[in-house]
Amino acid sequence: MPTSRSGRSLAGLLGLVAVLLAAPSWTPAAEKAGPKREPPAPPRLAVGQEAPDFELPRLAFETDKDGNTVGKISDQKVRLSARRGKKPVCVFFSSYT
Repeated sequence: MPTSRSGRSLAGLLGLVAVLLAAPSWTPAAEKAGPKREPPAPPRLAVGQEAPDFELPRLAFETDKDGNTVGKISDQKVRLSARRGKKPVCVFFSSYT
C-alpha cells in the first residue's frame, strides 16, 4: 500500500514525540536539573515529647471595597510556644469544586 510523504512525516514526528515523552531523562532539561534530592526527614517525636517551636504569620481579616471579607497575611507572628497550656483548636475547611 503506497503512503504519502506527509503520512510518513507525520508518523516520524509522532514516533519522535512518543520517544521524548516515554524517556524524559533524555531531555536537556532533565540533564540541567541535576540529581534529585530527597527533602530532609522531619524530626521524629515520641508520644508525650515536646514539639519543636516554630513561628507563622497571623491571618488578618479585612473588608474589601465590595464589602467582602478577605483574609490577608499580616506582619504579626504567632509562635507555638505562646499556645503552651491552652486547648488546641483546629478548624479546617476545604473545597472540592
